[in-house]
Amino acid sequence: MHTKPRFTNRLLLTPLLLLTFLPTFQASAQENCRNLEPDVWVEAQYAINGSTIIVQNQRVHLIGLYTPQKARTYKFHTPGEPLAKAAQEHLNTLLANHNLQIGVVYDKNQVDKNRIQQAHVFFKNGNSLNEAMLRSGYAINRTQNDNTRYAECYYAAEQQARQEGYQLWDQLQKNPNSHFPLVKSSEITDQDQGFRIIQGKILEVRQSSTNYILNMDTTGVRIPKKAWDKFDYAKLQALNGQTVEVRGYAYLYKGHMYMVIDHPYAFDVFSPLKRS
Repeated sequence: MHTKPRFTNRLLLTPLLLLTFLPTFQASAQENCRNLEPDVWVEAQYAINGSTIIVQNQRVHLIGLYTPQKARTYKFHTPGEPLAKAAQEHLNTLLANHNLQIGVVYDKNQVDKNRIQQAHVFFKNGNSLNEAMLRSGYAINRTQNDNTRYAECYYAAEQQARQEGYQLWDQLQKNPNSHFPLVKSSEITDQDQGFRIIQGKILEVRQSSTNYILNMDTTGVRIPKKAWDKFDYAKLQALNGQTVEVRGYAYLYKGHMYMVIDHPYAFDVFSPLKRS
């Protein structure tokens, strides 16, 4: 039996110590987006982008979010993505509106491979900060590290922002050549590397010794063997001939775009909103 860690309202556990504990809750994507009893209450400092905040001099990433990235000029130049600064400013405004007081809720995996803490964040009134960023249209869903406790709520928030044409969705409509956050596989270019939702028709589904392979006209989706236990191969085969959306990091290799995914929620047809 795992013991729930003793939290204080002044100090977050360090990433190394966090790894020694598992939460005792029953993680469920059907939970609503409110939580009045987080694992720990802390004071945030500021946001460094639209999905990462600084708490007690440590980076804390908001689970379930991808937000546009600012331009990077060190080592290799990486162009900025639309509304990156606005997303950061909106997150800082939300924090300021609640006097920087936040409640942290951990999920299945409390740190990522870079040892950055992963958290669901709530305000004193029980409202979710993660959900608010998605609902605002400044963020899109990104399922990582099997952290899916509030996934259904988060995907519903993104869907609402998309339907209402908020922020990222508004800029895509006004600037379709930005190809962000969504691009059609038939229109993708070598400039469209990075996190994207790619829409296209599945033309081939097969299995190799190391990957499930799903090919669109210009984009190859790969599911590595280590993630096969999360997928139903028969359901993947049924996608052949269907037009789907898949989200993840797109990268160029030998003139073709590829995307490696490790969770079914990367496909729109398998999202938590599609479950019966």
